[in-house]
Amino acid sequence: MSVVQSDWVKLTRNEFVNVNDLTVEAILGGQMTIMYIHHLLNKNEYHQVITAFTQDSDSNIALNRLMSVWNPLQGHNEQDMLAKISEHIVNGDIVGVYNNQVGMINSGAASFRSIQSSAKENVITGPHDAFVESAEINASLIRRRIRTPKLKGIKYNIGKDFPFYAYLFYVEGVAEEDVISEACTRMQNLHMREVLDGNEVAKQMDDTPFAVFPQWIGTERPDSVTQYLLNGKVAIITDNSPTVVVAPVNFLDFFAVIGDNYERWHFSRFIRFLRLFAFTLTLMTSAFYVAVTTYHYQFIPPTLLETMITSRLRVPFEPMMEALLMEGVIEILREAGARLPTKIAQTIGIVGGLVIGQAIVQAGLTGNVLIVAVASSALASFIIPNYTLETSMRALRFINIVLAGLMGYFGIVIFISLIITRLCHLRSLNKEYIDLSYFADFFFWSKEKRPRSVVQKSYFRRGGRS
Repeated sequence: MSVVQSDWVKLTRNEFVNVNDLTVEAILGGQMTIMYIHHLLNKNEYHQVITAFTQDSDSNIALNRLMSVWNPLQGHNEQDMLAKISEHIVNGDIVGVYNNQVGMINSGAASFRSIQSSAKENVITGPHDAFVESAEINASLIRRRIRTPKLKGIKYNIGKDFPFYAYLFYVEGVAEEDVISEACTRMQNLHMREVLDGNEVAKQMDDTPFAVFPQWIGTERPDSVTQYLLNGKVAIITDNSPTVVVAPVNFLDFFAVIGDNYERWHFSRFIRFLRLFAFTLTLMTSAFYVAVTTYHYQFIPPTLLETMITSRLRVPFEPMMEALLMEGVIEILREAGARLPTKIAQTIGIVGGLVIGQAIVQAGLTGNVLIVAVASSALASFIIPNYTLETSMRALRFINIVLAGLMGYFGIVIFISLIITRLCHLRSLNKEYIDLSYFADFFFWSKEKRPRSVVQKSYFRRGGRS
């Protein structure tokens, strides 16, 4: 092969274009060039070999010491050689070029955090590692799962008053060019005074900033981000934050978790149906109770109607005020449990659910039937796996109750129509928020896991499958 040293470095740079964490370093006065990804580098190995050997005053002795621990790389042709160089670099090794010779040192053991599960996303089946508050470690967790130079990571300074760095990751050849271009443009134009979490970055990059529904998915699980990247999405990693945000997203993405892929398909399909049912339940149960008891009591079976009348004999409030009161108490208890220490929060939950609930009924402030409706609605909201969407549902539930109290079933129909219209209007990185073609993949009716609205069409022409 008639490729000189500078050509190997240039060819490798071209192979890793838009990979900002690739380091190309000249040592021994420029006689040797080493290349590695610093996120994956074992710093101790680097200092024991590269730094210690190159500190020798005699460059020839230092070079001989380096060559003694060097493993030469050989390839049948230029493309085969580049593939081997890329493979070693993405595995965390140090690749060096000297006098038209290419070699490597095993160093694929970067400082790795102890295994710890995410505090926000519980894991039943699958990997138990989670992101931490270091962008470099988070990037290494992703690169350990997608070991290819096609995984691009572009570094941006998004700080306004002082430097603050974020990384945009995507898989070249899978994500659509217009998605990548739009994400890059927004990152280049993003300048924030303070960045305390990745979710703050996501809010600044929303297509519709004042929308109730989230347009980015935040996750602390590396396997989730890996799946999203392989499905044609882009991910943003920010320093000092364990949350990685992903877009463009489909509305159904908020009801899917990576653990579903690890289970048998029939159970995963059932649990996703259950989440959608719980989403409907948490929005409609209390509002339906208000509408029925206020305007449409003729639809209630006589036996149940007698029970409801008996339970409401001592209640001084209208059904709408009664429902708003109980939903407000539930929200107060929920926030109290979330903010207090764990052991105290468990006590608050038991006291609030049993003692306070029973006391409210005995005091005649609400009826037993409403307690069942509100409790069912609250429990259903916990099934939604995405916390941001869950909080949005909690706020919308109050609006639905008010409309049901003012207009009955007609108010509920107006609420549903507004929700559907809004969802169809929303965009995430200029991509549709509602995509009907994704239903088959969501319910495991199709083997294709990559939404056609996001992934490059040329990928499907090549017959790719996840």
